[in-house]
Amino acid sequence: MSILGSAQKALDRASRSVCDVAGWLLAAMAVLINVEIVLRYVFNSSTLVADEYSGYLFVWSTLLGFGYALQNEQFLKVETLVSRFGPRGQHAAAILAAMAGLIVAAVCIYATGALFYASWHFATASIQPSATPLWLPQIILPVAFSWLCVIYVHQAFRAIGQLRKPRP
Repeated sequence: MSILGSAQKALDRASRSVCDVAGWLLAAMAVLINVEIVLRYVFNSSTLVADEYSGYLFVWSTLLGFGYALQNEQFLKVETLVSRFGPRGQHAAAILAAMAGLIVAAVCIYATGALFYASWHFATASIQPSATPLWLPQIILPVAFSWLCVIYVHQAFRAIGQLRKPRP
């Protein structure tokens, strides 16, 4: 088995695992929201954190799901033009798309890493009753974009490998 094939299997397993975590985060969000609903309407009380934490959980699950969607070629894909190309043109377009995605994700790593660092350095806290240190929910941002970079690099190498294969 080639190195690229082994990497593909490892990335598939990791993407599925990360997607499972995203699913559990969505389930936790649903539980939190339902607990808040019951507390408000039955006990005339509140958790005071349900809105804030469900927002964090939603962002985390979305960002973690991006890698799985990208790995399974379901992420922001428009094939109107590319489907008209021949196999070599499609592989070249895949390389171009992977490189563009890699650049965007790398810029996002830098920007969200700076945001995370500033929140940590200045001990910024949310204005909600929980006063959550903002670096905690923000840590997922550079991590998720780094994961996307890994997948984009793999997709670029896979497309290059397909492009280099001799035509029958």
